[in-house]
This record gives sequence, structure tokens and C-alpha cells, in this order.
Amino acid sequence: MKNFKIILVFIFGISQLSFSQNNESLELLLEKINTLKNEIELLTSSLEANTLSLSRLEEANQIRYVDLDKRIHLLETKLLFEEELPEEEINQSINPLSGLVDEKIDSGEFELWSNSMKLLDNSRYSEAAENLRLLILSYPEGSYVGDAYFWLGEIYLVQEMFEDSLEILESFIAKFDDHPRVPDALYKLALTLLSLEKKEEALLYFQDVISNYPNSGASLLAEQDLIKLSPQ
Repeated sequence: MKNFKIILVFIFGISQLSFSQNNESLELLLEKINTLKNEIELLTSSLEANTLSLSRLEEANQIRYVDLDKRIHLLETKLLFEEELPEEEINQSINPLSGLVDEKIDSGEFELWSNSMKLLDNSRYSEAAENLRLLILSYPEGSYVGDAYFWLGEIYLVQEMFEDSLEILESFIAKFDDHPRVPDALYKLALTLLSLEKKEEALLYFQDVISNYPNSGASLLAEQDLIKLSPQ
């Protein structure tokens, strides 16, 4: 009988040791899972930040291309005009490069636009917004007024002035429905509505971009956002 008790105690001890080891293994596993979860969250945040930075870089490059296209167009126009003038008048005409050097067109419209883009590139948003507002008021029929509306709405979005961004972007879409930046404006409008906690309206704009501008970069971004917003 005494030996039997000793055996029982021995078995119980082994069971307790095994149970303790299992608990320690479980706690270690849970700790590793939590660590991996935190690492995934950090990587996700980093990826989103990098994606946003890339988007900003692409937009800045688009500004430069638009700016360059307009400069080239201005130069070609001046050169064509001078080719049609008699030689003596050509000598008295304005240097075709002078407008590009001074960065002036339509009594200052180009200067306002150019300065706005420089300020925007340097993240001086408030000053850029002031220039864009002045351009819109001073040149309502100007060559850059559509772009001014778009970038003013973008600046308000960056500054988290969501009501102002909503108003400007809606005006842009209504006034310049054939502008090449309409898909981007619709996408930005959806982001603004999300920030204003108007999810259903935002989803409609995402769908609008995807349906009507399927080959645009905005459409790709809208698809990604819809996936994130879809119930899991």
C-alpha cells in the first residue's frame, strides 16, 4: 500500500509538471502572437505612410508636367507668331523666351500659378492657398483656374479643413466636368466625405470613379479603399 501511494504521488507530480510546462508553452505562444501582431500593425502603418508619400510625389510630378506643357505651348505660339511677321518687325518683337523667364502670362495669372506650385512643393500650404484663391478671384476665365480649384481643395484636405475642401471640390467638378483632374477630384471628394463621417456618400464617389474612369490612377486607389471599407 505504501508503494502504491508513492507511485500515485509520483504520477501526480509528473502531471503537475506537464501541466505547468504546457501553461508556460501557451503563454510563450500567446506572447509571440502578440509580438507578431504589433509588428504587422507597424508594417501596415509604414506601408500606408509610404503609399501616401508616393501619391504626393506622383502628384507633384504631374504638376511639373502640366507646367512644362503650358510653357512649351506658350513658346511654340510665340515662335509661330514671329514666323509670320516681316523680318524688321521680328527684330522689334518680344523675345519668345522672355515670357518663360519672367513667368508671366495673362497679366500675372501664370505668376500666381507658378508661385502657388512652388509654395505647395515646399509644404507652405496656407500661402499656396492664398495665391490660389487670388488666382480664382482675379482670373475666373483664366487658363489655370481649373487647376487652382483642384489644388485648393487638395490643400484644404491636407489641412483637415474638410468642409472647405468639400465645397471647393464640388465646385471644381461642377464647373470643369471635362478637366483631366476630375477623376482625382472625385477620389479626393470621397476621402473628404469619409473624414466628415459620411461613409455612404463616399462609397458612391468611389464607385463613380471606378465606373466612369476605370483606367485612371484614382480608380485604382478607389478600389483599394473600397476593399479596406468592406465588411470582413
